[in-house]
Amino acid sequence: MDPPGHFRLYDTDFVQNGRAVTGLWASCTMLLGILDIVVLLQPSWVLGGEGSGQFGLYQVCEESDWGTDCRGPQGALEALPPFQTAAGFMVVALLLVLLSLACLGLLYFCHSGMVCKLSAWLQLSAASCQALACVLFPDGWDSPAVRHLCSYRSDRYELGTCSVHWGFILAILGTADCLVLCVLGFTLGKRGDTLNPTDVKDVKKGFSSVIP
Repeated sequence: MDPPGHFRLYDTDFVQNGRAVTGLWASCTMLLGILDIVVLLQPSWVLGGEGSGQFGLYQVCEESDWGTDCRGPQGALEALPPFQTAAGFMVVALLLVLLSLACLGLLYFCHSGMVCKLSAWLQLSAASCQALACVLFPDGWDSPAVRHLCSYRSDRYELGTCSVHWGFILAILGTADCLVLCVLGFTLGKRGDTLNPTDVKDVKKGFSSVIP
Protein backbone atom coordinates (compact mmCIF):
# COMPACT_ATOMS: atom_id res chain seq x y z
CA MET A 1 0.00 0.00 0.00
CA ASP A 2 1.31 3.46 -0.89
CA PRO A 3 1.80 6.09 1.89
CA PRO A 4 -1.47 7.94 1.14
CA GLY A 5 -3.21 4.60 1.47
CA HIS A 6 -1.80 4.25 4.97
CA PHE A 7 -3.20 7.63 5.94
CA ARG A 8 -6.62 6.77 4.57
CA LEU A 9 -6.52 3.50 6.50
CA TYR A 10 -5.99 5.27 9.82
CA ASP A 11 -8.91 7.61 9.14
CA THR A 12 -11.47 4.92 8.45
CA ASP A 13 -14.43 4.14 10.66
CA PHE A 14 -12.95 0.66 11.08
CA VAL A 15 -10.03 2.03 13.09
CA GLN A 16 -12.29 4.29 15.13
CA ASN A 17 -14.54 1.35 15.94
CA GLY A 18 -11.46 -0.59 17.03
CA ARG A 19 -10.62 2.17 19.49
CA ALA A 20 -14.17 2.06 20.83
CA VAL A 21 -13.90 -1.71 21.34
CA THR A 22 -10.59 -1.20 23.15
CA GLY A 23 -12.28 1.31 25.46
CA LEU A 24 -15.11 -1.13 26.12
CA TRP A 25 -12.57 -3.87 26.81
CA ALA A 26 -10.79 -1.63 29.34
CA SER A 27 -14.11 -0.80 31.04
CA CYS A 28 -15.05 -4.47 31.31
CA THR A 29 -11.61 -5.24 32.75
CA MET A 30 -12.11 -2.55 35.40
CA LEU A 31 -15.54 -3.96 36.26
CA LEU A 32 -13.99 -7.43 36.54
CA GLY A 33 -11.45 -6.07 39.03
CA ILE A 34 -14.23 -4.52 41.14
CA LEU A 35 -16.20 -7.78 40.97
CA ASP A 36 -13.18 -9.77 42.14
CA ILE A 37 -12.68 -7.43 45.11
CA VAL A 38 -16.31 -7.83 46.19
CA VAL A 39 -16.28 -11.60 45.73
CA LEU A 40 -12.95 -11.96 47.52
CA LEU A 41 -14.05 -10.15 50.70
CA GLN A 42 -17.71 -11.17 50.98
CA PRO A 43 -18.55 -14.18 53.22
CA SER A 44 -21.19 -15.32 50.74
CA TRP A 45 -19.59 -18.28 49.00
CA VAL A 46 -21.62 -20.96 50.80
CA LEU A 47 -25.00 -20.66 52.53
CA GLY A 48 -25.52 -22.70 55.68
CA GLY A 49 -28.36 -25.17 56.01
CA GLU A 50 -31.71 -23.79 57.21
CA GLY A 51 -30.36 -20.25 57.14
CA SER A 52 -27.86 -20.96 59.92
CA GLY A 53 -25.29 -18.64 58.36
CA GLN A 54 -22.79 -18.37 55.53
CA PHE A 55 -19.06 -18.36 54.95
CA GLY A 56 -16.45 -17.29 52.45
CA LEU A 57 -12.68 -17.17 52.23
CA TYR A 58 -12.15 -14.81 55.16
CA GLN A 59 -15.16 -15.00 57.49
CA VAL A 60 -17.79 -17.31 58.92
CA CYS A 61 -21.10 -15.61 59.70
CA GLU A 62 -23.71 -17.24 61.96
CA GLU A 63 -27.32 -16.20 62.42
CA SER A 64 -28.70 -15.88 65.94
CA ASP A 65 -31.56 -14.22 67.79
CA TRP A 66 -29.34 -11.16 68.24
CA GLY A 67 -28.40 -10.82 64.57
CA THR A 68 -25.48 -11.92 62.43
CA ASP A 69 -22.15 -12.70 64.10
CA CYS A 70 -19.16 -12.78 61.70
CA ARG A 71 -15.74 -13.95 62.77
CA GLY A 72 -12.44 -14.79 61.14
CA PRO A 73 -8.68 -14.68 61.71
CA GLN A 74 -7.33 -11.70 63.63
CA GLY A 75 -4.78 -10.70 61.01
CA ALA A 76 -5.67 -8.16 58.35
CA LEU A 77 -6.94 -9.93 55.21
CA GLU A 78 -5.90 -13.28 56.68
CA ALA A 79 -8.01 -16.06 55.19
CA LEU A 80 -9.65 -18.88 57.11
CA PRO A 81 -7.12 -21.72 57.54
CA PRO A 82 -8.93 -24.22 55.27
CA PHE A 83 -9.20 -21.64 52.47
CA GLN A 84 -5.83 -19.91 52.58
CA THR A 85 -4.57 -21.48 49.35
CA ALA A 86 -7.77 -20.62 47.48
CA ALA A 87 -7.65 -17.06 48.84
CA GLY A 88 -4.03 -16.73 47.75
CA PHE A 89 -4.90 -17.66 44.17
CA MET A 90 -7.83 -15.22 44.23
CA VAL A 91 -5.56 -12.39 45.40
CA VAL A 92 -3.03 -13.18 42.66
CA ALA A 93 -5.85 -13.23 40.09
CA LEU A 94 -7.07 -9.83 41.29
CA LEU A 95 -3.57 -8.34 41.10
CA LEU A 96 -3.09 -9.70 37.57
CA VAL A 97 -6.41 -8.20 36.44
CA LEU A 98 -5.48 -4.81 37.89
CA LEU A 99 -2.03 -5.04 36.31
CA SER A 100 -3.57 -5.82 32.91
CA LEU A 101 -5.72 -2.71 33.30
CA ALA A 102 -2.70 -0.60 34.26
CA CYS A 103 -0.84 -1.86 31.18
CA LEU A 104 -3.39 -0.10 28.98
CA GLY A 105 -1.71 3.14 29.99
CA LEU A 106 1.20 2.01 27.82
CA LEU A 107 -0.95 2.60 24.72
CA TYR A 108 0.32 6.18 24.71
CA PHE A 109 3.93 5.02 24.51
CA CYS A 110 4.01 1.57 22.89
CA HIS A 111 2.60 -0.34 19.94
CA SER A 112 -1.10 -1.00 20.55
CA GLY A 113 -0.89 -4.61 19.39
CA MET A 114 1.91 -5.40 21.84
CA VAL A 115 0.07 -3.74 24.76
CA CYS A 116 -3.17 -5.61 24.06
CA LYS A 117 -1.36 -8.93 23.85
CA LEU A 118 0.51 -8.23 27.10
CA SER A 119 -2.78 -7.44 28.87
CA ALA A 120 -4.34 -10.55 27.35
CA TRP A 121 -1.56 -12.78 28.69
CA LEU A 122 -2.01 -11.25 32.14
CA GLN A 123 -5.75 -11.89 31.96
CA LEU A 124 -5.16 -15.47 30.88
CA SER A 125 -2.92 -15.96 33.91
CA ALA A 126 -5.57 -14.32 36.11
CA ALA A 127 -8.25 -16.66 34.75
CA SER A 128 -6.03 -19.66 35.51
CA CYS A 129 -5.42 -18.50 39.10
CA GLN A 130 -9.10 -17.78 39.69
CA ALA A 131 -10.08 -21.16 38.27
CA LEU A 132 -7.63 -22.83 40.66
CA ALA A 133 -9.16 -20.89 43.55
CA CYS A 134 -12.63 -22.13 42.60
CA VAL A 135 -11.36 -25.72 42.35
CA LEU A 136 -9.47 -25.61 45.68
CA PHE A 137 -12.18 -23.84 47.70
CA PRO A 138 -14.39 -26.98 48.14
CA ASP A 139 -11.36 -28.85 49.46
CA GLY A 140 -11.85 -27.04 52.80
CA TRP A 141 -15.50 -27.91 53.31
CA ASP A 142 -14.52 -30.67 55.75
CA SER A 143 -13.07 -28.13 58.21
CA PRO A 144 -14.62 -28.00 61.70
CA ALA A 145 -14.74 -24.21 61.31
CA VAL A 146 -17.57 -24.50 58.78
CA ARG A 147 -19.00 -28.01 59.13
CA HIS A 148 -21.37 -27.01 61.95
CA LEU A 149 -23.17 -24.71 59.49
CA CYS A 150 -23.87 -27.76 57.33
CA SER A 151 -25.13 -29.93 60.24
CA TYR A 152 -21.74 -31.70 60.24
CA ARG A 153 -22.64 -33.43 56.98
CA SER A 154 -20.25 -31.57 54.72
CA ASP A 155 -17.02 -33.09 53.48
CA ARG A 156 -14.42 -32.30 50.85
CA TYR A 157 -16.34 -31.30 47.70
CA GLU A 158 -19.61 -32.23 49.46
CA LEU A 159 -21.79 -29.53 51.03
CA GLY A 160 -24.26 -31.68 52.90
CA THR A 161 -27.14 -29.44 54.01
CA CYS A 162 -25.32 -26.28 52.81
CA SER A 163 -25.67 -24.79 49.35
CA VAL A 164 -23.57 -22.74 46.96
CA HIS A 165 -24.19 -19.02 47.41
CA TRP A 166 -23.80 -16.04 45.05
CA GLY A 167 -20.15 -15.34 45.93
CA PHE A 168 -18.94 -18.70 44.65
CA ILE A 169 -21.12 -18.41 41.54
CA LEU A 170 -19.73 -14.96 40.74
CA ALA A 171 -16.18 -16.25 41.23
CA ILE A 172 -16.84 -18.93 38.59
CA LEU A 173 -18.50 -16.44 36.24
CA GLY A 174 -15.57 -14.07 36.79
CA THR A 175 -13.23 -16.78 35.55
CA ALA A 176 -15.27 -17.16 32.37
CA ASP A 177 -15.43 -13.38 31.97
CA CYS A 178 -11.66 -13.15 32.30
CA LEU A 179 -11.23 -15.77 29.56
CA VAL A 180 -13.57 -13.84 27.25
CA LEU A 181 -11.61 -10.62 27.87
CA CYS A 182 -8.39 -12.53 27.22
CA VAL A 183 -9.63 -13.74 23.82
CA LEU A 184 -10.78 -10.22 22.98
CA GLY A 185 -7.38 -8.87 24.01
CA PHE A 186 -5.56 -11.22 21.66
CA THR A 187 -8.01 -10.28 18.89
CA LEU A 188 -7.37 -6.58 19.43
CA GLY A 189 -3.64 -7.25 19.53
CA LYS A 190 -3.78 -9.02 16.18
CA ARG A 191 -5.82 -6.17 14.73
CA GLY A 192 -3.30 -3.69 16.11
CA ASP A 193 -0.47 -5.55 14.37
CA THR A 194 -2.42 -5.42 11.10
CA LEU A 195 -3.44 -1.78 11.24
CA ASN A 196 -0.22 -0.46 12.79
CA PRO A 197 2.71 -2.10 10.97
CA THR A 198 6.10 -1.24 12.37
CA ASP A 199 7.15 0.62 9.23
CA VAL A 200 4.17 2.99 9.17
CA LYS A 201 5.89 5.74 11.15
CA ASP A 202 8.96 5.55 8.94
CA VAL A 203 6.84 5.63 5.77
CA LYS A 204 4.76 8.49 7.10
CA LYS A 205 7.88 10.44 8.02
CA GLY A 206 9.38 9.88 4.57
CA PHE A 207 6.16 10.79 2.83
CA SER A 208 5.80 13.99 4.86
CA SER A 209 9.31 15.03 3.89
CA VAL A 210 8.40 15.04 0.19
CA ILE A 211 5.22 17.08 0.64
CA PRO A 212 5.98 20.71 -0.32
